[in-house]
Amino acid sequence: MAHDLTRREFVKGALASAGSLATIGSSSLVFGQTSNKVIRGGIWRYARNRTVPGLDAHRASEYFTCMSAMYDCLIDTMIDPKTYQVKLIPGLATEWHMEKNNKRIIFLLRKGVYFHDGSKFNGNVAKWNLERLRDHPKSYLAPDLKVIENVEVLNEYTIALNLKFPSAGLLYSLSSAWVWAGMVSKAFQEKHGDDELNRKGCGTGAFRYKNWIVDEKVVLERFPDYWKKGIDGRPLPYLDGMEEHYRPKIDQAVLDLRSGVLDTVHYPAPRDVAKVKEHPDLIYLELPPFEYQDITCGFNPRRGPFTSLELRRACCYALDRDRFVKITGFGVARPHMYPYTREGLPGWSPRDWPDYSFNPKKARELVKSAYPKGVTVNVLVIAREPDTTYGELIKAMWEAVGIKVELKTMERLEWINNMKKDNFEIGFWQGSTTPGGFIRIRLATKSPGNWSNISDPEVDRLLEEHAATFDEAKRHELMKEALKIVYDQALLTCATALTHAVATHKKVKGIRAYWRTLVASEVWMS
Repeated sequence: MAHDLTRREFVKGALASAGSLATIGSSSLVFGQTSNKVIRGGIWRYARNRTVPGLDAHRASEYFTCMSAMYDCLIDTMIDPKTYQVKLIPGLATEWHMEKNNKRIIFLLRKGVYFHDGSKFNGNVAKWNLERLRDHPKSYLAPDLKVIENVEVLNEYTIALNLKFPSAGLLYSLSSAWVWAGMVSKAFQEKHGDDELNRKGCGTGAFRYKNWIVDEKVVLERFPDYWKKGIDGRPLPYLDGMEEHYRPKIDQAVLDLRSGVLDTVHYPAPRDVAKVKEHPDLIYLELPPFEYQDITCGFNPRRGPFTSLELRRACCYALDRDRFVKITGFGVARPHMYPYTREGLPGWSPRDWPDYSFNPKKARELVKSAYPKGVTVNVLVIAREPDTTYGELIKAMWEAVGIKVELKTMERLEWINNMKKDNFEIGFWQGSTTPGGFIRIRLATKSPGNWSNISDPEVDRLLEEHAATFDEAKRHELMKEALKIVYDQALLTCATALTHAVATHKKVKGIRAYWRTLVASEVWMS
């Protein structure tokens, strides 16, 4: 059990984090911001290939920059540009510390903060928000917040969260890395209801609602009473407004960027990156440590041919990851064999894990040892691109080492149903990294994000202890050991990783990420 964090320890950490925040302008993750001279004004036209379903932060199930622009969370995040570690720093809470063996969290709240409707942020509003996040039937964060037994208001600007059990991951869930824990206006919701809140949104963020044309764009304007100040000493944001455009075909968004219709495109397709880099006024900017990992491949060791550890390992060795990068990653992605983790995340320790680099000779030997008379495996593939292309590549690579492959193509819902019912031999999906490395939902027995139904008592034990441990060094060791079991047993593998990135005009400055969304309040235009 981790020891309680003392108030002195927290304050020391918070001051160090605040120092990092103050100097973020010199970070390589903040493009073009190298001095205290910024230019105010202008409208930032930003686009991605997802349409905003609503503007109520608590009911969102996706990450949208316009939403992180409208809402603040109790805890803010800062990504260390050298280590890629996600630091928790003060947000709407100026301090927090643990009590009662880490089963009670005390938050000291920021004073002088107002919502876009003019109502005041205080302890009662924070309590209402946390209870709504935990209990609302459409709250995406509800499963993570069930650990909260109750919320006490100790005074106008101090609250206490009493937990059913210690949860280090809760702090990340309540941070700007997740967006969905943004504080919404209690007064607005009580006056207008959930539907209007979802249509217009109402937070304490640097931008407020101006207009929303469904399936086209969200238009936000500067909130003049925002509490946070910029590097010029004046209240943020630097911009007069921002627009989040929906472009279902992201290649069209890149064309609009090149023609000057847009300023920034989030998640450009790898095939378009070369066109961005060759344009004299554009730049391709990577924003680690969030990344997508294709293909994340799960084997079923409980039935069929993959009860053989040798066959599972043979499949890992037979993946030519460099070829995957060349064919599907257009030189932008990189080879990667360890799902759900990467450099900078707790637990990352490749020197302690098996190396499944491409080795067709070893793969053939393992296949022959496990199945001297030959073997056929079935791969479940979702009937869409790029999944069908990935399936054909897997088939070619595995058949080259003596594994006959049959691709079972089906619609997405049928694929989900088969995986959940354990009616598969191999399935693959797109993995991704998680703030703080809290991936229990991906690996623990019967967790909803555990697509290949991994069930290992020792992995479960390590993940449980990891979730309850506040000591970062110990948490690293626990996750390292849990992942070692998964990789040693060849339960999961992957082929490539594509780092979080934007394509943007060089006139756009100050870009950095909370995690998967951008910090719109710090963007400015030269």
